[in-house]
This record gives sequence, structure tokens and C-alpha cells, in this order.
Amino acid sequence: MLRITSGIHRGRLIKTLAGQNTRPTTERLRQSWLNSLQMRLPEARILDLFSGSGALGLEALSRGADSVVFVEENPKAAQLIRENAKALNLEEQCKVFQKKVEQILPFIQDEPPFDFVFVDPPYEKGHEEKLLNEWPWHKILNSAGRLCIESAYRKEGGFKAPPGLRILRDERYGDSQLTFYERIEGALES
Repeated sequence: MLRITSGIHRGRLIKTLAGQNTRPTTERLRQSWLNSLQMRLPEARILDLFSGSGALGLEALSRGADSVVFVEENPKAAQLIRENAKALNLEEQCKVFQKKVEQILPFIQDEPPFDFVFVDPPYEKGHEEKLLNEWPWHKILNSAGRLCIESAYRKEGGFKAPPGLRILRDERYGDSQLTFYERIEGALES
């Protein structure tokens, strides 16, 4: 079980999967991540990739976000997100896709651009660089949208920003690293 740390659902518990199939973001890192975005969270639209239990997106909803699209390939974890959203009475603000992240682009291309994209992939599998370099961020993020990636700590810092994005913040939290990228308005809009 994980605890929602802030917002209207502060203190409420949500279910997580037992075992190592998902690696929930630590409470400390989740708080730091969302505290840094707090002023921009109200009414935000969020895409949460590699969602696991949905803790990060559900906490964002607790803090005032408008909606979250969750993408989680594990069927048990995707079902858990639905159950957690229902327990918090947030199911109207949630859309859950039980798909691999690599398969989701056709399903979200008709969605309006997102204010935030949260990425918390399995560490050391290469998902971060692939997403950064292959996804059309100018179509996925709104004009001042932010991409937030949790990864394994790297001495050289966060993954290099691709054209159209710039690194705003890059910090270490124990074995983890949190890197925030911002879309450069007008970049790659062709």
C-alpha cells in the first residue's frame, strides 16, 4: 500500500502490486516531483507512462490536476489503477490503457496536447532515450508542456534533451534521478 501525500485525498491509501513487477516511486521522490509542479497542476492534463499502481497520477489528481491518461502494460497493474481511481472517486478523471508504451501513440494522437508527461520506466532498459528521441513531443506536449522522467541515477546527469525540448531541472534522489524537460515554444511545429 502507498499513501497519497497531499491534496484532497491526503493520507488515503492505494493498493500496489506485490513483488518486483512494478517499482513504485518512493514517497519522498513523489512529493518532491509533484511539489515542484504544484503551481501548474491545477486543471492540468497528464499522460502517465509506465504507470504501475497509478500513484503518481492519482496524487496529481488529488492536488488539482484535471485528468490523467494512464499507460501500463501489466494487466494486473492496469486493473489496480482502475480500482484505486474508483476507491478515490476519481474514475471520471482517469483513462487507463493496458498497452505497452511503444504501442500507445496511435491511441493518444487524437487527444489534445498534455500539460505534463510523467515517465517512470523500468530502470536500465533504454526506454528514456528512445522516448526522448523518437516521440513527436511537439504534438504530445502543449506549447509550454513538461516531460518529467524518473531514471536510475547517472553521474553525467539526465538524458540529453532532443531538439524542441530543454532540461529545466535535474536532481538526484538516492538511486534515482528526476529530470524535467520543457517544450520550447514554436520548436518543431512543422
